[in-house]
Amino acid sequence: MSNWKKYMEQSDAYAASLCKKPHKVYDVDPYVMVFEDEDVPGVFHIYYDAHSKGAGAWMHLIVGQERALLIDTAFGIGDLRGLVETLTDKPVDVVNTHFHGDHSAGNGQFETIFIHKYDIPYLEMSEKAENRLLPAPGTYREEDIIPLRSAKHIAMEDGFVFRLGEGHEVEVIHMPGHAAGGCMLLDRKYNLLFSGDAVVFTPTLIIGRFPAPYYPEYLTVTAFRDALKKALPKCQNVKKLYTGHSVQGISPVYLTDMMDCCEKIIAHPDQYETYDYVSDPSQKQIMCVGRAMIVYTNDRI
Repeated sequence: MSNWKKYMEQSDAYAASLCKKPHKVYDVDPYVMVFEDEDVPGVFHIYYDAHSKGAGAWMHLIVGQERALLIDTAFGIGDLRGLVETLTDKPVDVVNTHFHGDHSAGNGQFETIFIHKYDIPYLEMSEKAENRLLPAPGTYREEDIIPLRSAKHIAMEDGFVFRLGEGHEVEVIHMPGHAAGGCMLLDRKYNLLFSGDAVVFTPTLIIGRFPAPYYPEYLTVTAFRDALKKALPKCQNVKKLYTGHSVQGISPVYLTDMMDCCEKIIAHPDQYETYDYVSDPSQKQIMCVGRAMIVYTNDRI
């Protein structure tokens, strides 16, 4: 069996096991499971089960001494704001790791959203879209869908820092490839990396199906490789990665494996395996190096 198939089996098993792990479900937003971090107080991992293969989305809440930071807003179903206000009474900043609808559709519950400047035009497009990304039909009530609306967007760049109080800083690391304005968030206090969809247990998607009217040069494997190379020195002390999908608390070894995977695609783009985990014609080529996997199309190398 190919390594990628073994890893996807592990991912599916992990998703199926989540309901058996210690967690809480709150009446204010019963669509999500809330997991308190096993090692770090004040860090919550919030899971929306999309009831679709590999599509469950994670949000993360870091509560500092003075402020809190919510990372992503998922599909926009249920009272996420009410849940966050149940978990903390601190003022909350909200950041999108990227504009895709399974990470940003809940933005309408908040007044202000931080997002990388390259993803702002994409987010504005998605907020006006007639069709939105939703979980499997029949798993939610129509009245619980949060309408898409334009919040105030605050543009971030690489190196932007959220200050949560008493020296607790979370740094933005621009990580393009999957999205032009994709970002990771580095918690310097606890040495945790919140990697969005850039570095995940499942394949990182860098595919031609994703629209590229803005900053197309940042929607490539090469841009991803260059950003990883720049970021690695900052991430030397990272203990765990918390991602936008699938397995949480993964090893920082994924960072170096991912860079090696990019290098192999750039050098040998035709040495891929056929990917058939989903029935999407744009997701047919996968490269797997170590624990890292990238699904790509040749026009995005």
